[in-house]
Amino acid sequence: METQMYGTKEEQENAIRYYDKLSVIYDYISNWYYKKARNYAIKELQLKNGQTVLNVPCGTGVNFKYFNEYLNNSGLIIGIDLSSGMLDKAKQKIEKNGWKNIETELNDATKIYRNWLDYRNEQITVDAVFCDLGLSGLPKWRNIIDNMISILKPSLKGDFVKWIGKGEVDRPIYQYLETKVSNFKVDDSFNYGGVFVASGSKPE
Repeated sequence: METQMYGTKEEQENAIRYYDKLSVIYDYISNWYYKKARNYAIKELQLKNGQTVLNVPCGTGVNFKYFNEYLNNSGLIIGIDLSSGMLDKAKQKIEKNGWKNIETELNDATKIYRNWLDYRNEQITVDAVFCDLGLSGLPKWRNIIDNMISILKPSLKGDFVKWIGKGEVDRPIYQYLETKVSNFKVDDSFNYGGVFVASGSKPE
């Protein structure tokens, strides 16, 4: 069997169908359950005008407006997701709000690494990476964290959220992140411990 992001090819396809269906109600769930954690995590990114932020997986683009509150619609936001249903919702938000600084791509998170940034034949410097929700459900989550750190200039801020449902909630995600970054900190006070926000900086 072909090994993919969700194990076998069949498991991956089933997961994609799940998230395609979830995209219909995802914004409601996300804005209700993760709002406080998201606001805190994005503030931790300390985004400034003209910077580039990579959002993997970006889902329906619920984070985009929060990024742009700090970027003032400048810089570049790159959203990656494997669900076309999720990305369709994200593209609708981009068009509705007239955002010109956001690019989305249908892609496997495990394939996003340093060389991937050269796809536009120009130098792209990623100032911050934001990983949320879906990361907890990906089998190769350690590889994804390693790839995200390699992409960054010295600075990593990430939001790694316990996903209740399809994802696995008992993975030591923030414990692994702690071994890879400096200035690590975690706050697991959200939703009675059901959601945590972990962040750190890429080592010099």
